[in-house]
Amino acid sequence: MGFRGKNKNTYRPKPPKQPIRLAFGLIEDKSQASTEYTAPVPYQFEKQEIIGTLVLKKINYEKAKPLPEKHIQRVIKNIAKIYEEGRYLNTNTIIDADIESDITLKVSFNFNQNVIDRIKGLDRNERQWDQENKLWRVFIGCFDDLFDIVGRGFKLTDSAYELIKTFIHSKYYAAIAPGKLGKLILRESMFEEFDLNSSLPQHVSVVPGSTAFYHSKLTSEQSEKLSAIQKQIANFKFKRKPYSHQTVGIEFIMQNATCALLDEMGCGKSFQIATSIALLLENKSIEKCLIVAPKSLIRTWKEELSLATEIPFTIIEGAPALREKLLKSENKIFIIHYEGVRLEKEKLAQWIDSGNSMVVFDESQRIKNLNAQTTISSKFVRNNAKRCVIATGTPIANRPIDLFAQYYVMDNGETFGSNFSAFKNTFCHIEILEITQGRKKIKIEKFLGVKNGDDLRKRIQATSLRRLKKEVLDLPPIIAKDYVVELQAEQKSLYAKVRDNIRNEIEHLSEEEYRLQANNIIVRLLRLSQLTSNPILLDGRYEGSNAKIEELDNILNDVFADDTKKIILWSHFVGNVEYLDKKYKETWNSVSHTGEMSIEKRAQSVEDFQNNPECRLFIATPQSAKEGLTLLPRDDKMKADVMIYLDLNFDAGSYIQSQARFHRIGQNTDKCLVIHLIASGTIDEFIRKTIIDKIQTASQILDDASQEALSKLRGETVKFGKQDVVNILN
Repeated sequence: MGFRGKNKNTYRPKPPKQPIRLAFGLIEDKSQASTEYTAPVPYQFEKQEIIGTLVLKKINYEKAKPLPEKHIQRVIKNIAKIYEEGRYLNTNTIIDADIESDITLKVSFNFNQNVIDRIKGLDRNERQWDQENKLWRVFIGCFDDLFDIVGRGFKLTDSAYELIKTFIHSKYYAAIAPGKLGKLILRESMFEEFDLNSSLPQHVSVVPGSTAFYHSKLTSEQSEKLSAIQKQIANFKFKRKPYSHQTVGIEFIMQNATCALLDEMGCGKSFQIATSIALLLENKSIEKCLIVAPKSLIRTWKEELSLATEIPFTIIEGAPALREKLLKSENKIFIIHYEGVRLEKEKLAQWIDSGNSMVVFDESQRIKNLNAQTTISSKFVRNNAKRCVIATGTPIANRPIDLFAQYYVMDNGETFGSNFSAFKNTFCHIEILEITQGRKKIKIEKFLGVKNGDDLRKRIQATSLRRLKKEVLDLPPIIAKDYVVELQAEQKSLYAKVRDNIRNEIEHLSEEEYRLQANNIIVRLLRLSQLTSNPILLDGRYEGSNAKIEELDNILNDVFADDTKKIILWSHFVGNVEYLDKKYKETWNSVSHTGEMSIEKRAQSVEDFQNNPECRLFIATPQSAKEGLTLLPRDDKMKADVMIYLDLNFDAGSYIQSQARFHRIGQNTDKCLVIHLIASGTIDEFIRKTIIDKIQTASQILDDASQEALSKLRGETVKFGKQDVVNILN
């Protein structure tokens, strides 16, 4: 009986010609000759080993036609860019070389099922899971497949980079490349360089012979302008003779209507800008100038301007009625703090617009947040100015994102454009995390690292001037020493108790909850730093031993045995500064400096340390005294060449700036000693590594520091994932 289909034709199924293989066995076809069926046996590995497919199939790849050199160079160029990107990344996705084999790469990453599945899609003989080390081993011939699998945002180690470059020149690669070459070459658009010629401001020029990073040829008009500037500087009556690098800086500022002075702290940026203002007013290039600075540096600017020019200036401060009166002044120079700009932006904009004006933003990292009211107000005031200078020694305190707003205020987007999203997409590796909060899902951005680092550096250099102290000043070397102490008895027990409580809280968080509470977790970790520094900060009744304070007493006694020595002591906790000031007031005539104190009291502390030989100890928080201050005795007989950190936090910017307080013009010693008090086996060690890691990123972008020099300081890469923090707390 047949089956009738829709077309009403009869369909009769035909019998199979071959035996039918079912789960329970074979059904013999008795109408045909009986034949024995043998199922195909797959290739059996005695042991899963990494071996190239060409080797496995015994293909003679030595006879492969060599690749054209231009193709090899294109591939190497792209890999070099991938490697360069990875240098700036703080990521868990790492491709490393296997030291036990010259044909194997090691791949580690956070759990990602999609990546795992794609790696498993490689030939079985070309990938292997290492259970013991929790990583994948992949045949080097699959490196381009591997790049495609893990995607952008991975770190290619030095050894892996060198191994791949060697492999690209091999006969094996010549044999497999024709079918794979497109994988790298077709993705070149991902790594294309910017056309700098079409994006740089037309007015940019750099003084010949300067130590600026970017050099361009001056037109005849620019050369003529520079000659006039140099002549004016030569005839200027300086009250303090400038260093040669400061003269170059003055020329640079005068020649460029918008520019950034990024000299390392201690090179005398304020002096260069103050002198430039005086010269520009003198030759009528500008009619007035507004200087915006942090409150703590208003006094410094008052001194610098007094040294640079006899032109009177007005400091805009005080109550609203007083500010309104001061804003009516006829003086050509106004000085105001950042909070004042926000309060008086309308009137300041009118004042700027009433003449050919200049605006200076000192410590411009204060306007790094594009959406902050201070930044918005600063941009509003700057819009009406003909010239603008931003100045800071730490433009990238933590992330390159910090650059955008500063440069946008400076040049209205000529350096980095006016689209913040485009800037982030171009220069930052950003991971978008989706966090569930109640019934809502919110998206947050996690910064992973810098991409297109070379291009970013070029853009900075094109509009900026940056010199390092080691290049332009004959300053003594900084010697950093870690004084490691062991917590004892009560302090160790209290630390363990708080540590375990924090670890238990974190362990019970989901990955999403951990990411959402990342900032709170940092605060909790700093509680541990308080315990290693001074347990009294958390428990006022604590009467046990204090390892760091005991070691500090020994250091102070040793250093102060020399009657000419002064010491700068840092703690990130205001309560600690107050405690230490009371402890050492009578013995060493100490002074304190915190953000809780009035500006007048802080200024008096600096004055006493600078001018009173009996004042031997300056105790401060890095946040309050990190910007612009000079903590050097004015009596040549006294020296302040020792700096002690009782504790550290995660703010690399404060750490760098605080050291510049004594490593600057005027330091008259043979060497500067920086001491870190580190409690062994505690959070102190983790924070120490974190700071150096941040310093590395900023240094590579601005100063192109060598990996070898930085690796001596930074130690291992610090990771901030949940499990990593839990491990640190174990």
